[in-house]
Parts: sequence; structure tokens; C-alpha cells
Amino acid sequence: MSIIPSTPVVQGSRKTSLRLDGDAVLLSTPHEEVRIPLAAIERIRAEGRSVTVELTAPAGETRYVHRVAGASEAAGALFADTVNAALPGAAGRDTTADGTALVETRALPLSRRARKLRRVMWLSVGALGLIVAMCVLVAVAGQPVAMIALIPGGLVLTAALAIGANALANWYREWRLIRHGVTAFAAEVPERPGMYLYTDPAGRIRHVFTWAGGIAVKISYDLADPADVVLPRAALFRRGELALGLFFALVALFGFFGLTALTVAAFVDPEAISGTT
Repeated sequence: MSIIPSTPVVQGSRKTSLRLDGDAVLLSTPHEEVRIPLAAIERIRAEGRSVTVELTAPAGETRYVHRVAGASEAAGALFADTVNAALPGAAGRDTTADGTALVETRALPLSRRARKLRRVMWLSVGALGLIVAMCVLVAVAGQPVAMIALIPGGLVLTAALAIGANALANWYREWRLIRHGVTAFAAEVPERPGMYLYTDPAGRIRHVFTWAGGIAVKISYDLADPADVVLPRAALFRRGELALGLFFALVALFGFFGLTALTVAAFVDPEAISGTT
């Protein structure tokens, strides 16, 4: 197992983080990653729960800064001390140069979780749209009384569909990574209980959070996207999630089939609708 560095990862508010990656500091947000070489940094300042990366600048000009708020005071202070101690030895560092010229920013694609939630959201929107269409149709058919079943039933079935789709997506992801991904161990950071670090095939140190306990935990990650990582659970829990997802998904599908049949009946046999509602 590789040696785990002592420099902590600074976790800020709004899913921002700051970490040391070789000869640079990486500032990550949900939408972009900023790579700040040590040669471009004047100093790191930790003030309370705020950590500020101050860039070098020519004399008399305003220094550009990157700031992470809502961080742990202890982690921020340790991070600042560690990086500041490494700055004097950074290759090519010139405190009178414009540090912004060395900074690189790249946009990040949507995270796996964001993509999944977006799909579930659009699936739910589609289901709600179907319910609205059914309500319009029964109203046109002169049977608005059928909305008594369509509206509450549709809302419950939409919720069941979202729960089922989410559970099935989680189960499939874990199954795929365990079966086709890379399985390794992540070691706990002594200074940060719950944070575990692992090294991907490219040599990059990544982190995962869990309260499983122990000095190391088993993980599985996608070789094409090492940041996509799961902590494999017992087979009983995976099968339980699969069963839960199938149950809710099937209930939703059969329920929508029944509501569709009710809508069709409003045109074919209006008297039957009036007699059942």
C-alpha cells in the first residue's frame, strides 16, 4: 500500500475542496477545477474557517486570491503550514511575477450523482406530464370526476417510480464496478476520521468518505473514471436494494397502466367511470 501524505484535503462549503497534488494546489468546485502551481503562490492564509490562496503579483499590483470558506480550522491551518513550508523550494517561483499566468482552469463534467439525479428528475417530470395529459383527456371526454383517481394516484405512482429508478441505478452502478471495475483498499487519514485515500492507476491520490471504521476499507472504482468509487456492501444489502427497486418500479408501471386504462374508459365507456368514482 502506498504511503499516505500528511497534507489534509480542505473541505469547504458548497462542495468546494482544496488539496495538494504534487507541485500544485487543486481547487475543486462542482463545476470546475483550478490548478494553481506552487510557483504561482505567494502564500496560503488560514483565518478561522477560511483558507485563502494568495497568488504572486508584481510590486504595486493587487494580488489575486482564491478562497475556500466553511473549512475545518484545524485542517486549514495544517494545510497552510504544509504548503507554505514547500513554497521556497518550488521550481521557477518568482514572487514578483504575475501568478495568474500560471493558473489553469478546466470545466468539470457533471458528476455521476448529478447525472443520475437529472435522469430521475426528467423521468418524474415525464410521469407528471403524463398525468396532466390524462386529466385533460378525461375533462375533454366529459368525465372530470376521474381526476379524483388520476391526481392523487398519479402523484403516488410518480414518487414510487422515482424511488424505484434511483434504487435500481444505485444497484446497477455498484454491481458494474464490483464486476468490471478495479478493487483495492483505501487507507484512513489519521487526522481526518472518516476520510480514506487511495491511489489510482495514474498515481493520483483520491479520497472517499465513509464511517465504516477501520484503518482501511475495500473499494471498487471505474478504471476509466477512478473518481467513480463505491464501497462494496454485503450481497444481502445489494439484493435487498435490487428487490426494493424492482418492487417500486413495477408498482409504478402497473399503476400507470391502470390509470391509462381509466383514461381510455372515459371515452369508451363513460357510464362505467361515473359508476366507479
